Amino acid sequence: MWWFLACSPSPDADALLRAGKVDEALVAAGSSATSRMPSVDALSRRARGEPWITVPVILDFAAADALLSAAPTRGLQSLDVTFDRWQAMGACTAARLITPWRVAVGRSAVPADPDPYQPQGPFAGVPYEGGRIVVAATLPADLDALFAQLDARPPARRVTVVLADERGRLAVHLEHRDAAWWAVSANDAVTGAAWIAACGAG
Repeated sequence: MWWFLACSPSPDADALLRAGKVDEALVAAGSSATSRMPSVDALSRRARGEPWITVPVILDFAAADALLSAAPTRGLQSLDVTFDRWQAMGACTAARLITPWRVAVGRSAVPADPDPYQPQGPFAGVPYEGGRIVVAATLPADLDALFAQLDARPPARRVTVVLADERGRLAVHLEHRDAAWWAVSANDAVTGAAWIAACGAG
């Protein structure tokens, strides 16, 4: 997975992480994330054996974890709109968001998922509450490249995307069927439909 970092905490934060002092590392980085978050817990345990895991990486995953874990699952509005490819939506999605923005995409957990505490390669298998993080991005992320992963390996279960900027959060739940992506519900159906209509036509 490609990764783009919005900030770089002090080098001391990574030293604390490698020493197993996870919460101290997060404080040193000026973050409110904690080791109780599923993503932080898993990544911090894997950090000693996977050099790609740094405090900035953990912070980006933690932000995605927070967005996805808070995405509503009840009281949603129905959607019935479709698009063919995620990659084609990337640049358009970024252009519609107000800086600073953040995008998180997660999928439902499945029984075949590996243990999230075991090494799985860079940016793979990171959990949030009830699922796995597929994309976590903030400016200047190349959303076309990140979204292409969903086209290459479509998840078998429900996908949730959260778009967040100063106006609030749009959470859309989608399914992949009949070689297309179907948006089935959202916390704001009008905004969700407008996003897909504007960006999904390509």
